Amino acid sequence: MSNFQGDIAGKNIITYASRGGKKYSSNDIGQYLRKFKLCDALRLIGELSYKIFKSHKGLHIIKGVPVFDGVLAYLSMLLIENSNDYRSQNMTEDDLLKAIDMYFGLLDPFEKDDKNQQGFLIRFGASQLEYDREARHLLPRTLIIYRDLWAKIAGANKIDIACAIKSFSGLNLQEILVLSLALPGKQGFFRLYEDIDKYPEAAKEYFDVNKQRIFVNWISSKYNDFRSLSRADSPPTGEYDKFRFNPLWVKPAIIPDRNPKVGYSQVYITPIPTLVYQRVTRGLYFSLADYFRDTNKNPFRENFGLVFQEYVGLLIKKAIGELNVQQEWRYGTSKYPKDTPDWFVIKNGSAVLIEVKQSGLYLNAKKWGDLVEIKRDITKNIGAAVHQMWEFENDIEAGLCTVPDWLSGMTITERLVITYDRSFFVNSVFRDEIRQLYPAIPETYHWHTISVEELEYFLGIVGLNFIEALKEKRLDAEGDSMDFRDYYSRKSSQNDCRNPYLDSVYNDFFGELEFLSEQIKAD
Repeated sequence: MSNFQGDIAGKNIITYASRGGKKYSSNDIGQYLRKFKLCDALRLIGELSYKIFKSHKGLHIIKGVPVFDGVLAYLSMLLIENSNDYRSQNMTEDDLLKAIDMYFGLLDPFEKDDKNQQGFLIRFGASQLEYDREARHLLPRTLIIYRDLWAKIAGANKIDIACAIKSFSGLNLQEILVLSLALPGKQGFFRLYEDIDKYPEAAKEYFDVNKQRIFVNWISSKYNDFRSLSRADSPPTGEYDKFRFNPLWVKPAIIPDRNPKVGYSQVYITPIPTLVYQRVTRGLYFSLADYFRDTNKNPFRENFGLVFQEYVGLLIKKAIGELNVQQEWRYGTSKYPKDTPDWFVIKNGSAVLIEVKQSGLYLNAKKWGDLVEIKRDITKNIGAAVHQMWEFENDIEAGLCTVPDWLSGMTITERLVITYDRSFFVNSVFRDEIRQLYPAIPETYHWHTISVEELEYFLGIVGLNFIEALKEKRLDAEGDSMDFRDYYSRKSSQNDCRNPYLDSVYNDFFGELEFLSEQIKAD
């Protein structure tokens, strides 16, 4: 039953109430799910998730019930926590829809604390929109950052990224990328390739059975291990249960306790098949951060910022030309040095200031939406970036910063904060919060925030008209508050969003791997 359909900062928001307006708890859903045979129920969910992925629509309506990966992932977690492979009842589609309907009857923290609208929207983004993110450029981005750029950046090149990846995954970067594309099945499960003699010699290097086993051991989990991971994340109260961290992000393949087909090789179930690919691309950042974690510092995170900054500069140079892009410098005194913004785009008398940050919000703020944590994270990341750009402009006006010739006489027309991590409502909720946290910044001071995955598409659309496109968005009364994906998706088709540079890296990768089918490449 639909209660509301509307638009919030360009996002189509639809709320549903469970049938009859019934209210449920996570325990109610767990008790309902415990009667179903676990392995078959997870396979059914995986098959449906794959259909959603292939439809290129993040939301499906089946028999009046909205279905999306966020709810399927949560139900998978509850199934693993409450059921097992020895139950007698097989789950049908109608049974699954009943569980989804119950999900929409869960109490939300907003019902008790309706003053924290920011937290409500941020939890909504993390629990639902996070599963429907842009994936086309994940592969070239991963290759460029870890294979191409890392060893070239001073400081970062002291960290052996290739060795680290091999240490925790057991394979090299190219091997985990190939296997993440080749293994996940359309029916919510996969088995290892066993008859590898029928494949070309180039394929045998990757489909070696030992390498396949090493890979699945890294990305998979048995039920008991999964339960330990999922139950380790305790929500503040019961209403927050559906926002817990889901171990499927780190262990997207599940090893059942019993093989569904006796006599067949080991099966691996993928409730959300696309998370296997996400695990070895976007998830590589978190694996490396964990690998290099120390009590006082994290050398990976410290150096990733330098490499990511270079990646952003490379993207912009490829799109609008190297002569139009300039890099940061330091000013101030030896005792009190200051950094300018990371990048400058210069064209036709106009300048764009660009500041690059790794994160928007950290995990706890995304999960629970606590306003204190949200504000704290903003001041460390996007807010700090905005303040730095504003202070830089003030220092120029006050004569405290001497600008180089290429910036002299230019008018700063746009300011852009680029994050590696994706947050939602960054040009609406976040912007409003930043204005409250930094009251000295005048209301007339404007900036955009964009994630790198949005930037990759945006550059593919606008190309040389980068500055003009930013101005157009700023002057669009409705579009200015939108996240960039929502803004450009209403104006451009998917084909318009192709980034020629990243597509060339993508195609070169597959050009060396002809044994991968066209279907795998499309996926």
